[in-house]
Amino acid sequence: MMRVDERLLHGQILIKWLEAKNSNYIIIIDDEVSNNPILKNILELSIPQNMIVEIYNLEKGAEILKNNKELNSSPIILVKNLQIVRYLHEKGVKINEIIIGRMPSGVGKKKIYSNVFISDADIETIDYFRREKIPIIIQMVPDSNPISIYDLIWGV
Repeated sequence: MMRVDERLLHGQILIKWLEAKNSNYIIIIDDEVSNNPILKNILELSIPQNMIVEIYNLEKGAEILKNNKELNSSPIILVKNLQIVRYLHEKGVKINEIIIGRMPSGVGKKKIYSNVFISDADIETIDYFRREKIPIIIQMVPDSNPISIYDLIWGV
């Protein structure tokens, strides 16, 4: 499962998504977190002992996911934005679906759904995935209805 949420690891992931996906394995791909020992330590300490969290920079994350041989089970992959997902896909990582949790507001971004704001660059990246026929849905928690981002933007 590939999830885009600028918060990365938080309660919804730990309580709802891991159970729904029957997983105890999280991979975080983020240059900032992977290069900051304090942030990395905080995230590693925030998960229960029976769970695994691995944190990689973009390059190493792409390598691990592409080769897929080093993965222990089916992980939940967490990234902060769609551009990271595109980078991974362009490096050869197989992506079946993208689930958006939260994309924050900011200068030049417009709201398309609750807690989901997109820029022109996001729209271009979303269109890339639409052309690649990779579904993108907005879904805060597993028991909420998935909303197609393509329907919200283009009505398709």
